[in-house]
Amino acid sequence: MDKTEIISKILDSYEEITITDEREDIVFFEMKGKEYGCWYSKIDQDTSSPFILVKNDTSYDYPHILPTSIPVDKNLANQYRYVCLDENDSTVIFLQSFEEKIVGLIEKLIKLLSLSDIEKEEEFQKEFLFYWNEVADCSGIFNVYLGQERKFQRLNVYKNNNGKIRFVANGISLNDVDEEINGKKKWKHLPELPAFYIPITDKRRILPPTRDKKWTAENIQMIVCGKKFNRISHDSYISLGKEKIKTNNVAIVFEMEVAGNYIDFTAIIRFKSAKNDTLLNKIRQEIIEVLPVVSRRVDYYYLCKQIGNETSLLDKKVLLVGAGSLGSYIAKEIVKAGVKEITIYDKESLVDENLLRHTVCDFWVGHSKAVGLKYELETIHPEIHINAVNKNIDNNLLISEIKKVDLVLFTVGSSDVQLEMNKVLKNKKCTAKVVYTWLEAGGENSHVLVIDYSKKGCFQCLFTDRNGGLINNKVNKNSDVEVYKIRNGCGGTRVAYGNAVLLRTTAVLLDVIRKVFEMPESLNKLIDITPISVMDMEDMFVERKCGCCGDENNK
Repeated sequence: MDKTEIISKILDSYEEITITDEREDIVFFEMKGKEYGCWYSKIDQDTSSPFILVKNDTSYDYPHILPTSIPVDKNLANQYRYVCLDENDSTVIFLQSFEEKIVGLIEKLIKLLSLSDIEKEEEFQKEFLFYWNEVADCSGIFNVYLGQERKFQRLNVYKNNNGKIRFVANGISLNDVDEEINGKKKWKHLPELPAFYIPITDKRRILPPTRDKKWTAENIQMIVCGKKFNRISHDSYISLGKEKIKTNNVAIVFEMEVAGNYIDFTAIIRFKSAKNDTLLNKIRQEIIEVLPVVSRRVDYYYLCKQIGNETSLLDKKVLLVGAGSLGSYIAKEIVKAGVKEITIYDKESLVDENLLRHTVCDFWVGHSKAVGLKYELETIHPEIHINAVNKNIDNNLLISEIKKVDLVLFTVGSSDVQLEMNKVLKNKKCTAKVVYTWLEAGGENSHVLVIDYSKKGCFQCLFTDRNGGLINNKVNKNSDVEVYKIRNGCGGTRVAYGNAVLLRTTAVLLDVIRKVFEMPESLNKLIDITPISVMDMEDMFVERKCGCCGDENNK
């Protein structure tokens, strides 16, 4: 039995379906007053799937029927539109037989055509941005930076030389706002286009525009001052009555919750005149055109939410001591995990031999590692702010910096530096969380030490025996292993250890940082990392007779 016969046999088994025509690769049928086609590929592939088309349907009032026509007929005698019945990855097509694929399609079509009015509204809202952008003015894309607050506010508007426009909420600082090109600011304030953010609290009856139903003044008025439903908060309504504008254009970024996600859509609203009046009055009385535009929400908070980042890190400030290989890996990943503000100390310059285990590119060879890292990190997102200090941190600088940050990360290879810094932090009763991380000389094993100086234990405990004597770091596992070192100057060496250990250590550290702020009452702990295991040694490293914290450990 060929594919056309299979499709016809399955369609014929449904009472509500009447077959109207059969072709080589498509079978037409009628259901609920409209004609559809079930199309299949002539190429026999396990990963291909048939799909449904609607024939000569001129209305655009049903969800999941796409507006764009597909040229099925060679002479374009009929118009066909695709009916979207599958979400990406909702089914594994490879595992289904051809018969199962056809039955699945028809069942989904029947379900779609049986939706109630409320269900159709919900489905339209799920695809709101698709429909909005399909009818929108595509001459430019507006980038929107909103942050966490769902509260009516006036947005700052900026435009660059390429015509790109940003809407930026109050309190959001962008690292490129003061950049200059040929002596002129890259981004200029755009006062002639006032912009506002209005969160929608009740989305009932709010449907996207379609090709035959454009948005008009009535749609905007229904949201802002509709009598049947309060679609915005009382505070937003009061604020609209206080904001005055004297332009004939305004941009409004609306936001509403759909299926657990917030979607944002932007409209340029044109008024009859530029007379000075409240925004509320102009919306009520003067709208002459509503122009949907394509906008993208791109603020750091939103992007973190989209990939499942913990947003608790967004307001944390970090001090990173060391911008070498490990420091560069960690800096890049904590920025992508949600940390926006980092101060970096390191006086070394990048050399060619660093490139394959450092995150900055060869442009920075011969330049400061810290400065190179700053510029590389700030290009990830404009809300990232890096303070690069091209020097090694000393006691006085450390004392000053710990007052400004929530977390201190040590990624330097020198035990002497870490022991000295540990002593300073303990004496000053540092309140910031502190994490020491280092690679063993052989390059296979690494360690993470989490310290809260109000609790038992410190870095010097690792160098203390049970009698209080000073020893080499007792947690290092391969202290007796011969290390492959490259001599690079008088007294200078470089250990050849590749970058797998950097990836392992960074992955563990990301989890540690998250837990440091989620569980602030937890004990200090040591984590040992090998190529095959991650061992949480908890506070077993603490020595009662440590010369730095021993007195407190005995309490």
